[in-house]
Amino acid sequence: MKKLMLSLLLSGAMFAGFAQEKANIKENANHDGHRSGKREFKLDKKSAEEIAQLRTDRMDQKLKFTDKQRKEIYSLQLDQAKKDKKNFADRKAAMEQMKKDRMAQREKLMKNLNPDQQKLYKESFAENHKQHRMRKSEDRPMRRDRLDRNNKGEKNSIEVKKDITEKNS
Repeated sequence: MKKLMLSLLLSGAMFAGFAQEKANIKENANHDGHRSGKREFKLDKKSAEEIAQLRTDRMDQKLKFTDKQRKEIYSLQLDQAKKDKKNFADRKAAMEQMKKDRMAQREKLMKNLNPDQQKLYKESFAENHKQHRMRKSEDRPMRRDRLDRNNKGEKNSIEVKKDITEKNS
């Protein structure tokens, strides 16, 4: 009876230990050194003052600033955050303009083609787009969710795309 109670007690302690370990893994899933998951510096969501405050607070935790240093660092961070916000807005506007220009160019091109040429152009464009997306995804390092699927024996998106292209060939 003592052996039974002792084995139940030990197995319960081991179970509790393993359960605690898995909870810690889930909590630290995004703390692997990569900038994934929640990001606190989304420039389009926060003001320059909020960004500067967050950056200053983060540095202050590690470097332990004096009051004078904190004010100076905050002002430096505020200047940089304002520049970052301006650059982000400029880049976003430039990308939107470039997208509009490409669409206008494509419409002009399509007007100059006959129906057979339009069909060939659309097929060629679709094929190039598909190959570009496939090549782009193959060049990326494997993300954690893809690694998890591979460890479980599931196919990732690259393998599925390869299977599809092999079937179509």
